[in-house]
Amino acid sequence: MIKKGCAIGAVVMLGLFGAYLSLLWGKIEAVPAVILAGFGALGLVMVVGQLKAVIFGSGDTGALKRAEQGLPLEDGQEEAVWGAIEPLGDPLAAPFSGRACVAYEYDAKNPSSRDSEGRETSGGSTVSGFALAPSVIRSGRGDVRLLGFSLLTEFPAKTFDDPASRERAVRHAASTEFTEMGLAKIGAMISTLDEAMADDDGSVRKDLRMKGATAADLAACTLEEKVVLPGETVTAIGLWDAARGGLVPKLRGKSAVVRLLPGGGAAMVAHAEKRPWGLLFFSLLWAGFAHVFIWLAWRGGFD
Repeated sequence: MIKKGCAIGAVVMLGLFGAYLSLLWGKIEAVPAVILAGFGALGLVMVVGQLKAVIFGSGDTGALKRAEQGLPLEDGQEEAVWGAIEPLGDPLAAPFSGRACVAYEYDAKNPSSRDSEGRETSGGSTVSGFALAPSVIRSGRGDVRLLGFSLLTEFPAKTFDDPASRERAVRHAASTEFTEMGLAKIGAMISTLDEAMADDDGSVRKDLRMKGATAADLAACTLEEKVVLPGETVTAIGLWDAARGGLVPKLRGKSAVVRLLPGGGAAMVAHAEKRPWGLLFFSLLWAGFAHVFIWLAWRGGFD
């Protein structure tokens, strides 16, 4: 799922990048030409994507509106539900805080550094990972199982620096089998994420580690964690599989990334309706500035 999307996106971006670069090549120096070509290609892709969302609507918005109206779930269609989420068995234990939860993400980040000119560079991750326990959402449309994994992008992160949390982090790192990550492991990292997103049994766990990192390296790291607590109100969006009673990422030739968001109700619907307009405005601003500079460069440079 993710591999296919990345491949299509890369082809489109490279095609547009090449077109802009050929337009600018020889007009200005090579480095500015490459930068402007990248900004122009990205801006055009963003504008087209957001125009599509505004004109035709997104699957999320339609699914959320049907949920608000309380319409019956339709087999094979993208649907949304909200309500309290509960584990079907034992809850998970979050790696740093030890909190009982339905899902978690964690990231042990290396300290940031400064170069000779005082510019700060963010440190990469030493270890990171995520997990989801088999769970059900008690919604107004009935009990719905969550059978696909979602990154917890919209959930708040909490930082831990107490001795107990650091001890738990070291124990987790010492007892866990990790997939190595790094520049040479990008393919493996994408495959790991793709497997998680395509999982449809409701139980996921992936742990990643920077090559050569050890449990002792965690002493200097910033420990960051996101959790979904039992009983927390969430919204889930995915393909409704009536036979299995849950939301899945793939069904009979269709595919959709399952999404899990905090909260629900009318506020969620309103946010989904407003978001494409805000992103369209940002995209037009980005693309507008980029294309003004591209036009100036094409007309004869900046001299």
